[in-house]
Amino acid sequence: MSVEHARVRALCEDDPDDRGAYVLYWMQQSQRADHNPALEEAVQLANKRDQPVLVGFGLYERYPDANERSFAFL
Repeated sequence: MSVEHARVRALCEDDPDDRGAYVLYWMQQSQRADHNPALEEAVQLANKRDQPVLVGFGLYERYPDANERSFAFL
């Protein structure tokens, strides 16, 4: 698995806290395992730290175009 570093950007200037027990991947869109640069970056970081990846997805009933079918899929 190779990360497309040109597509990765830091949203925080602080260094990551290496003392954690896991790497959190907050998924808001691109709900796919393949061809997902953000997820690939999280997995690569977790592997480097020998930690699991936890995926969080916030379900919000007023999300644009949200319906019961899409929530069931997620």
